Amino acid sequence: MSFISEKVAYLDGLADGLQLKDEGTDKVLRGIIETLGAIAEALEEQDESIDDLSDCIDGIYDELDDIETAIDEEYDGEMDEDDFIEVVCPHCGETVYFDEDMIDSDDGLICPNCNETIEFEIPGAEEEEK
Repeated sequence: MSFISEKVAYLDGLADGLQLKDEGTDKVLRGIIETLGAIAEALEEQDESIDDLSDCIDGIYDELDDIETAIDEEYDGEMDEDDFIEVVCPHCGETVYFDEDMIDSDDGLICPNCNETIEFEIPGAEEEEK
């Protein structure tokens, strides 16, 4: 039983001991205590849900750590910079990196920061086509 539920039970006991002669006041007091009991019950359910979500989030963090470790092991902590082309987005000014497969794609390049299309020419690409 939670702290709030204990307090509501205490108030219920006090109300029983009062033996109010005014029936209207007694009904209002009982209604307030019942409402407080319902609120305490709802809060306990919310606490349980939060605990469940917290456990799920912890599990997700653990899985992400495993994935990060696997990626780090695969690349030995370093990525080959030759596989990426550095581009400064003309829209937001952020430096972004694209791999060669993305650049060769007909879909175009989208800046991951501002979601605008980036158009650029690869130096020496025109000379190779001739």
